[in-house]
Amino acid sequence: MSRTVITLENDKSLNDALKLFQTRVISMLPVLKDGKLVGIVTDGDIKKASPSDATTLDKFEITSLMDTVKIESVMSKQVDTIRSDHTIDEAAGIMLSKSISGMPVIDTAGKIEGIITKSDIFRCFVSFTGVSNKGQIFAFSLPDKPGIIKNLSDMIRNSGGRLCSIMTSYDDIEEGFRKVFFHTFDIGHGTFDSLVEKFHGAGELLYVADLSRGIRMVCKK
Repeated sequence: MSRTVITLENDKSLNDALKLFQTRVISMLPVLKDGKLVGIVTDGDIKKASPSDATTLDKFEITSLMDTVKIESVMSKQVDTIRSDHTIDEAAGIMLSKSISGMPVIDTAGKIEGIITKSDIFRCFVSFTGVSNKGQIFAFSLPDKPGIIKNLSDMIRNSGGRLCSIMTSYDDIEEGFRKVFFHTFDIGHGTFDSLVEKFHGAGELLYVADLSRGIRMVCKK
């Protein structure tokens, strides 16, 4: 999450909010009243409430009009939040189910500690997978049984590779199976090719990539 949170008091105007969106790199503004979170306004809310480009008002009249509109009349009063002791995947699940791009992070007393956005989620995903380090990727469809993943991870280690991450998914796969994604480092070029051959005999290989050489192969559609 971002710990530096730009907020706005509820008695401020639409123009005050617009200035913040124009001068700060933000996509949403928590709205406070006496230090308490009472709403949230997004750049989309500002655009909807602002005069359209087809208006006959001049820029001074537009500014005057926007100064009279209180932000509390534009903001969303129902605010989705998440506690600071929750995990990043819980935040991603809420944002996906609610179709929102971010939300305030609060402590146990309801005080804002930060804000989390989809950009934070993307950054964490890249960090967790290690894909930015140009290693190797192996994707499998495997029976959902104990010991399957250990067998493959042992093969990676025995080939001199280092495991960066192992991720699994049960989406879009038949019951009793799961997709498993290995992100690795330090597998040599010749070793990579021989390891792929071994993997074909150890499980249903879906996709392999050696990002250090720009090699990508879809093994099964």
